[in-house]
Amino acid sequence: MTDAPWHSALAYALVGDWLDLGVQPAPDIEALVAELGERGWDAAGVRAHALACQANERPWPHLVDAAARAGMGAAQWFAALGRARAALGVDVLVDHAPSRRTKLTADERRLLSEVPPHHVR
Repeated sequence: MTDAPWHSALAYALVGDWLDLGVQPAPDIEALVAELGERGWDAAGVRAHALACQANERPWPHLVDAAARAGMGAAQWFAALGRARAALGVDVLVDHAPSRRTKLTADERRLLSEVPPHHVR
């Protein structure tokens, strides 16, 4: 990886403000979380911001344009963003209860019993 504004771009995706956090050869998630905290964006603040965006039907994480991500591979970018979200506790914003249904319908049982001819028991 080459030096790029990893932390600034990740911060923008998380909080919607471009913070000048320098350039890094690779993202350091612990350092990013500390830098965000120093600027008033602790985990609770990032979560509140994300939920507010969701409530107002605005995209979150915020989209970071390709020019701001220059020098960052797409896979590395999304992996770093995922690690940052997990570190801040915002990888899942709304917990959903598991499905309560346990019995299959007749159609579902029929589909499960169907197998290709070469798998006939």
